[in-house]
Amino acid sequence: MKPLLRFSAVLGGTGVLALIANGAMAASDNGGGTLPQLDVGTFPTQVFWLFVTFIVLYIAMAKVAIPRIEYVLEERHSRIAEDLDKAGKLKADADEVQANYEKALADARGSAQKLIAKTKDDASGKNAKAEAEADAASAVQIKEAEARIEEARTEALANVKDVVSDVAGDAVAKLIGVKVTKTDLNKAVAQAMETK
Repeated sequence: MKPLLRFSAVLGGTGVLALIANGAMAASDNGGGTLPQLDVGTFPTQVFWLFVTFIVLYIAMAKVAIPRIEYVLEERHSRIAEDLDKAGKLKADADEVQANYEKALADARGSAQKLIAKTKDDASGKNAKAEAEADAASAVQIKEAEARIEEARTEALANVKDVVSDVAGDAVAKLIGVKVTKTDLNKAVAQAMETK
C-alpha cells in the first residue's frame, strides 16, 4: 500500500491526494463492503487521475513513441524507395546489356553468314579454276595420248607391212618356189592395203 501512496504523492504533488488515497484504502480495509471505484465520493479524484494519466500517456506517445514510429516508417519508406530505384536502374542496365548482347549476337550471325558465303564463293572459284586446269591438263594428256596412239599405229602398220611382206615372201617361196625381192613385196603389200 505504501508504494501506492508514493506514486500518488509523486504524480499529484499535494498532501490532499495522499489523504484521499489513504481514506479510500482505509475504507476498503475496514470491510466497508463497497468498491472504491464505484464510490461516488471518489469520482472527482478518479476523473482527475484519468486526465492526468491520459495527458502523461498522450505526451509520452506524442513526444517519444510516435516520432520513433514515424522515423522507422520514413526510414523504411525511403529504403523501399531506394531499393525500387536501384531495382529499376538494375533492370534498365540488364535490359541494355540484353539488347547489346542480342545485337552482338545478330552481328556475329550476320558476319558468320557473310564469311560462310565468301568461303563458299572462294571455294567454288578455286574448284572452278582447279576444274578448268584439270580439264586443260587432261585435254593436253588426251592429245599427247592420241599422238602416241597414232604413232604406235603408224609404227604398227609399218611393222605389219614388214611382217606381211616377209610372210608373203616366205609363202611365195614355199608355194611357188620363186624368190621375190623385198621391193616388189613392199609394193604388192602397199597396193593390197590401199585397196582395202
